Amino acid sequence: MANKINHLLEAYRQLQRDQQDSVLATIIETFGSTYQKAGARMLITQTGELVGLLGGGCFERDLLEQAASVFETGHAKTLFYDMRSGEDAIWGLGLGCNGAVRVLLQLLKAEQDFSPLNLLVEAAETQAHGVLVTVFDSGHADFPSGRSQFLPAAIVGEQPILPSAPFPFSTAALQTALQQKPRIETHLLDGQEIKAFYDPVQPPWQLLIFGAGADAIPLVNCAKSLGWRVTLVDHRPAHIKPERFPLADQLLHLTPEQVAAQLDLHRFNAIMMMTHNVEYDQRYLQAVVHCRVPFIGLLGPAHRKQRLLQSLGDDAVLINERVFGPVGLDIGAQTPEEIALSIVAGIHAHLNGRSGVQLGNEVVSIQHACSH
Repeated sequence: MANKINHLLEAYRQLQRDQQDSVLATIIETFGSTYQKAGARMLITQTGELVGLLGGGCFERDLLEQAASVFETGHAKTLFYDMRSGEDAIWGLGLGCNGAVRVLLQLLKAEQDFSPLNLLVEAAETQAHGVLVTVFDSGHADFPSGRSQFLPAAIVGEQPILPSAPFPFSTAALQTALQQKPRIETHLLDGQEIKAFYDPVQPPWQLLIFGAGADAIPLVNCAKSLGWRVTLVDHRPAHIKPERFPLADQLLHLTPEQVAAQLDLHRFNAIMMMTHNVEYDQRYLQAVVHCRVPFIGLLGPAHRKQRLLQSLGDDAVLINERVFGPVGLDIGAQTPEEIALSIVAGIHAHLNGRSGVQLGNEVVSIQHACSH
């Protein structure tokens, strides 16, 4: 769920201010090609405002109408939209996708602090891992449809454990935490079926930037637009000013030698070196050489990267597989804003295990092969 509720954080704060019930729409299952995948969420307010997008406009209008009965009855509702048929007239919705989705509607009550949205927001703000279990179809009185529970995970080494997962959800919840993939499971308890949606919850990605120059400003802004947490470090106190980086989560005046003692480096998902000074890049790189961060980006050409790694001596072997330089995807970036986009896109692709190539390249190559 990393970063998937970024658009709902401010919406939740607005709900707290207005104290008006809302409906949470969650995709719990997909088939074929769909605009969003399982775990995507959208908020529907009593005034008909939609916060987020699940179907690219394919079925949002119908969701709005269906939400009216949830507001009226307070009961959760599961809907199934099958867009694999070309007979759009059957639906009257103008569906243009080529897949199917199952969507759960839950009433968020002000008197219950808009649960389960509050559970997801709290997990994001406290950097918590875990699994959100939501019952969507049940004949068991103790586990009614629409009930959600967040099961926090303790990370032992690099493996999650769920010490508080209750029966009958414990095994499926643990599998979800290990595989980090949403799933639906059916349980039989006291002769009654319980169908539950398991959604892995990860904290927002965290980016650590060394160097608070002018080009760090669009990088911070770009990362924050995706819901990342950004920490900025510089050895020059004049550069670490809140008015320069109003969106940064943390601004720290630290020399390279102070970093390891004052920062928990293992919590970061990516590091960017951009002091524009080879000596300071080398010293900051030395400070993080023993961390587990999977992505370390360097500005400048490839030979600069080699020079910095060589300066680490035998320690270079500890991080050379995780150091990227020149950093970013090849998008023809020239301006600071374009370079920031390239860097963030490169980090995003790497953390998701993707290559960053054009999605249509494979199709184009097949078409070219057939034309000969």
